[in-house]
Order: sequence, then structure tokens, then C-alpha cells
Amino acid sequence: MISFSPIQFETLKSRVLANANIRSITPGDCKALALQIYVKTKLTVSETTLKRVYGFAYSKFKPSLFTINVMAKYCGFEGWDNFCEQESLPADKLQNEHIDWKTLSYNAAKITHFTLQALKNRSGIPFNQTIRRKFINDHFDEFLRGDYTATVFAAPSGYGKTIGLCHWIDEKLESGNNDIILFFSSSALMNVFLSGRDLNDWLLALLGYSKEEDIEALFDISKRNGGRFYLIIDGFDEHMFKNDQFELVLTQLMDIFSFYQSHEWFKLVLTMRSANWINNKHNMEFGLDNWYTGFITDHDLTTNVPLFNIQEIRDLCRTINPDAQNFIAVDVANNFNHPLYFQFYYKQHKNNFSLNNIDNISIYELISIFILNKVYLGHYATEKVLLLKGLVDEMDIKSGVYELDKFKCNDKLKQYSQAYYELLSIGFLKEVNSSNNFQFKTLVQFGNNNFLQFTIAKKLLIENNQRFDLSLIKTINNTFNNNEHKLPVIKWCVMHAVKNGQQESFELVAQINFDAKEKSELILFLGDLLQRICFGNADTEATANFFKQDCSDGLFYYFFGLEFIHTDYKRALQTLLKFELSNHKKVLTYTALATIAILQLDITQLENYLTKLKAFQQHDFQQFAINPLHCLNAIYQYLKYGIIRKDFFTEITRFYFNPPKRSESAYDKKADDLIYLLATYSTSICQKPLKTLRLINAFNKTNTEPAFAYTFFLKIAAADKYFLLEEKHKLQDVCDSVSISHKQEEYLFTPFMKSLLYGLKIKHAILNTDYSTINGYMNCLTQVSDESGNKLSKLFIYFTVLNSEQLMNLDPQLYKQVSYNLTKLLRECGLNPDIFVKQNKQEALAVKVKVNH
Repeated sequence: MISFSPIQFETLKSRVLANANIRSITPGDCKALALQIYVKTKLTVSETTLKRVYGFAYSKFKPSLFTINVMAKYCGFEGWDNFCEQESLPADKLQNEHIDWKTLSYNAAKITHFTLQALKNRSGIPFNQTIRRKFINDHFDEFLRGDYTATVFAAPSGYGKTIGLCHWIDEKLESGNNDIILFFSSSALMNVFLSGRDLNDWLLALLGYSKEEDIEALFDISKRNGGRFYLIIDGFDEHMFKNDQFELVLTQLMDIFSFYQSHEWFKLVLTMRSANWINNKHNMEFGLDNWYTGFITDHDLTTNVPLFNIQEIRDLCRTINPDAQNFIAVDVANNFNHPLYFQFYYKQHKNNFSLNNIDNISIYELISIFILNKVYLGHYATEKVLLLKGLVDEMDIKSGVYELDKFKCNDKLKQYSQAYYELLSIGFLKEVNSSNNFQFKTLVQFGNNNFLQFTIAKKLLIENNQRFDLSLIKTINNTFNNNEHKLPVIKWCVMHAVKNGQQESFELVAQINFDAKEKSELILFLGDLLQRICFGNADTEATANFFKQDCSDGLFYYFFGLEFIHTDYKRALQTLLKFELSNHKKVLTYTALATIAILQLDITQLENYLTKLKAFQQHDFQQFAINPLHCLNAIYQYLKYGIIRKDFFTEITRFYFNPPKRSESAYDKKADDLIYLLATYSTSICQKPLKTLRLINAFNKTNTEPAFAYTFFLKIAAADKYFLLEEKHKLQDVCDSVSISHKQEEYLFTPFMKSLLYGLKIKHAILNTDYSTINGYMNCLTQVSDESGNKLSKLFIYFTVLNSEQLMNLDPQLYKQVSYNLTKLLRECGLNPDIFVKQNKQEALAVKVKVNH
């Protein structure tokens, strides 16, 4: 018998497919092929055997003599020996000599098209609805512009490396140039071990060349005509291989790289996970000058594939559903810029796709779906859960250490080895090799913060008997101190409570130690979660009972604070109205909603809430030191008609000459803070700065222990009046005080507070003729105002800037832009510009009179 030849066996495999009229074999074709072989030869080669032959199933051994004899007989030969003899005839050798660049291109294209189709079919979003990524083209442009032989796309699982690369290859193939692309995924490399030879020989056989021929001889300039040869391997990751297979393939691949790196036409392109790049780049970058990594600014970075930007999200939404109008906020973009999460959301809403219904719960639901499918279901689920809990147990969370030295936790990893490899393969965990000349060090990390935070929350809940209670909150407060993971962990715990019928524990959130920004984010989250409870289908009886009661004081007043104003804040407040609230709480809720409508310059909504408030009896307002309905109505009359209600300001005057004593109740204080701040800002429309300052002074006297946010708002209101009175020193004092607080405790400032801070800085710059800083402050104001929905501040700042004649002369371009923005804002909100122009003139005149006196 003639000995087994891998080269000839590859040829025989191709002959079998040709005889069966199969252009590109798939696992499903093996059963039909087995039947055809039996019909023609009356000999049986099983479907499983054929799957091993064609690389769809792993095998440590070469195919048996029986198998290859039957395959040869199916192709019309007497057996394997006869096939080998016929293949070795000189005529075949002569035919091979006529193979040129075009033939090579044709053979490569067959493999590339098969790979493309297989990867496109695996796309989570139908491939024809995905988009091309600009960064891919930019990356290749830089790669091909320089003197590089190889490049890599490194990113965690789910970043869209494969889909982006498929688009680039499609575009390249459609261009009709003379380039050759040989593209396959790493799973195809298993054929190297099936055939028992090295990678270079295997690649040559794929392209139609025998071991004795040198592929380089075919690449002469006249036939290439400037074309390049791209060898592209997708998903070149360790977890795809067993034992030391990856190391062997990597060594052989680097041998190919070394051999061809002196030829400018040869280009090697790899995609892999970041962890794999970290662990193996020392074996790849030995010729660093020949590798383009894309880590231009920092070679220590591990990812060169960016997440979606806002424009890409818009394009993708438009491609999926051209009829949907997607208005994408910045915070939504930040959550859905991860291609994997976007894919999960698509699968849930593919019949009516739109991002308009996304709320603060959506991202957590998507992560839950991923964990359910990838961790809790399937093989080794119990082992995965035990391993993850064990890893978190060994972390030093109090010290902020969320990675583990593999050497120290290796026993646990061995105990659950299969579960560990599964978690590595899906990107839930990753290994990072940070060894150096003096020390071996491999770290085990979570794939991203979402997975880490979920696992920590689950570990804490397991140890607390799956209860979200005061004991768990105390544990979290003690474990996390000013830690970025604290808020997401709490969110996961609250979601667990909801899904397990523990809604009564909601009021415990008031016991959690949070700064203003974190509390604001949690309030928006809780609002959306309550909305889901109210309108969801799960456990309807428990849900109905939960809302058939007054909202507890702890939970209700946790939602209140002017600092929490945000585009989504009103949704959270509207959810409170689902409870059977007392009239006092209803008045407070509608007052807060009307205040938001004022800040958003939404006159229609303001009218609706005023109608709601006017329906209450007079005695429902007697608990308030200042009637909130009067404040809101005064502002409404001014915004709508330009009318200044003098009776309201008479009421304010009586208050600050004889302010009542404030209640000692913490909840009453929160209600008073909201009403007092509303009254303070209401006085701004009367063109009497000193009246507002006297009111602020009265408030300060009645509140001996004011909250930080309350004090901040009163300072901002006072600073506005100092600006009108041109009292530079007092304005400077407030500006310095607030700026120092922002610099030292930036985490205390919510977006709404920042919008007021930048407005203050603009007024300070104008009063001190520091005009060069105004443009930068205006940009910051626009950004945070859009986030918080604070259009009112923008409106008055625009008028303030336009009233500065010096600024108009110094920076006419800025003046023109502000004038355009103002006109656009007034038109969008349906406001009469004459009202504000008249008020500015009257206010300026009133201030001059006060200053002269």
C-alpha cells in the first residue's frame, strides 16, 4: 500500500465533493453524501466519519484505510493506491505548472465565500441590516499605508470585530481589484491536526498546490499586477483549541509570517479577544516594526476596536427599521454602544424595533438575558455559579481589588475546569498575562464591569438568604465606600427583590449612603422599575396590592429634590401617582412635575399640572408655608402672557417679614425645601433683585441645618441678583465658594446643578469682562442642560449674553450663534420673544435705579 499523503488526501476530498456536486460542504451535507457513497459503492462510510474527514468533528487520528479506499472507489478509482498513482502522473504535474495568480484567486475565493456565508449566518442581527464600521477602513488604510506585514483587531467578545471585517471583505471583493483574500475562521484550523501536517502545507493544499511546489514562485510581478495576498483568520483565540494545540498553530503561523514578511504583497490579518492578545503578543510582536496594532497612543492598551458611536447607532437603527424615528439621548447611547447589548435588544424587539422605549432598566434586562442563556442554562451551570461565587469570595472588595492572581486561585479553577473554560470562551471571564523578566503573573478578571457587578450582587444575596433587607444594605454600605460598583450592585439587588415579590423592601433604599449624582441615578432607575411593576404581567395580585396603598414616607420623600431634575425625572415622579397617595403628597408630586415643565419650557404640560392642582381644596395647601399653586401660576402667567402677578409678590413680602418656624420632621423639611426654592426663583420675574435677596435671607434664618443642594440653589439665586446689581465682590464670593465645592466634591453635582453652575460662570465672566472664557462655558452649559432638560437656564443665559454690547463687538460670531439658538429655542417652545425683551429692558432700568440710590 502507498503510505498516507495529506496532500493527496485533500485532493481526494475535493474529488469526492465534485462527484457529489457539492460546492461548499456543510455538516448537514454529510448525511446525504454518506448515502450517495453507499448507493454507488455498496460500502458504508458513516455520517460521523465524514464529519471528521471534513473537519466538522474533532479526531486525533488519520482516517482509516477502509474510509479512504471507499472514497477513492466513489471517485472511480480501484482504491487509494490507484488514486495516488494516477495523481502522481507527469500530466498532472504539467497541469499544475499552468496555475497562475488568477487560479490562485479563484481557489482562495471559494474558501473566502464559504467562510463569509457561514459567519454572516451566525450574525445576531441579520447581516444585511448591519452596518459598515468606519474604524475598520481607517485601520486598514493606516496598515496598508505603512511598511507593515501583519495587523490585529483585538477586543473582547461581542465588540463586532467579525461583522465589521466581513463588511470590509465584501467591499474588497466587490471592488474588482487584483487582490486575493484567503479568509477562514480559527475553527477551520482544526483541519491542521486532522491532516497531520503543518499549517503552511495545509494552506498550500487549500489553494491547490503540492508540498514540493513553492508558492512564492507563482507570485511574479507581471501576474500579480500590483495585487496583494491577504491571509485573514477570524477568532484566533486560545479557547478554541485544546491543550497545546493553540501554541503549535501559533508557532506555525509565525513561521509563515517570518517567511513572507519581506514580501510587500503578503498581508496577515488576525482578529482575537483582548485577553488572547495580552497573553500571546510577546510571541507575535517579535518583529514589532512589521505589525500594525492600531494602539497608536498607548501600546499597553488591549482593545483597538471602538464601541458604537451615536452616529453608528442611528445608522444601525435606520437600517433595521427605516420607518422608526429614533431620538437617541447620550445616556442611552452610552448603554447601547456595546454591539453585543444592541444585538440582545434587537432579538427582543425585532418585530417593532425602536430605541424610543428604552429606559433605565433595559440594559440590566439585556445583561440578565445574556447571563441566563450563557451561564445559567447549558453545560456546567451549577459549576459556573459555584466558581463565580468562589472567585468573588477571594476578592478584596473593600480595598477595590477585583482581579485574582491565577496562581493563588488555581486550585479552584482546576476544581471547576470545564466551567472555567466555558466562562472564558463567552468572555464572562478573561485571563491577562502581565508577567515580566522577574515574575510570572497571570490575572483572572471579569469580562466587563456589568458581569462583575452582577456576580457580586448575587454573592451578597446568596449570603443573605436571597433577601433584600436592612442587613444587606448595611453590608453594602460597609463593603463599598465611594466605590463605582456600589450603585450597580444595589440596582441588581433591587431587581432581584422585585422579581421575588419583595416590593415592600423598596423603602429601605433611603438607608443607602449615596451622593447626589448616585441618588439621582438610582431615583430614575427606581421610577422605571416601579413603572414596570405597575404595567407588567408578572404576579399581578401582588402588584395590585403594592400600589393599593399610600407610598411610604421613606420611599416617597426619597424621590424629592430639585437637584434631581433630569429628562427622565418626571417619569419617576409620575410613577408615584400610581400609589393611593394622600392629598398632601399628590400636591407635592404635581408641584414637582409642574416645576419640571417650567424648566423644560413646556407650557402645555404646565397648564395640565396647574389644572390638576386647582382641583384640590384650599385646605390641602394650608400645610405649606407658601402656596405652591400661587408660585406656579405666577410663573405661568408671565411665560404665557408676560403678566406679573402683584398679589403673589405681596404674599412673598409678608412671608419674609414674618417667616414661620420650620418643622423638625425630616420629611416636612424636604417638602419645604422644594417649595421655598420654587418661591425664590418665582420672584425673579418681578424685576426686584433686593426682594429676592430678602427672601433668601429669610430662608437662611429659618433653616439651621440646610442640605448641600438646598444651599447651592439659594447661592445661585443670590448670585443672579448680585449680577443684576453689578455687585462684583459678592458675585465673586459666591462663584469662588461654588467652584471650590465643585472642584473638591464634583460627585455632589447633578447635571441640573452643573447647568446652573456654568450659567453662574458665564455671568461672572461678563461682569468681569473675561470674554475669552464664555464660549467654552456656553458649550458646557449646552451639554449639561440637554442632559437635564433645563431649557429655562439656557433661555435666560442667551438673553444675558445678547445684552452685552462689548461681547457683540469682541466676538460677533458667538453673538450671532447665541442669537440663532435663542430664536430657535423660543420657536420650539412656542414662547413670545417680546415678553422677554421687554422684561430685560425693564429689569435693566430697575437695576440702574437701585444702583443710583
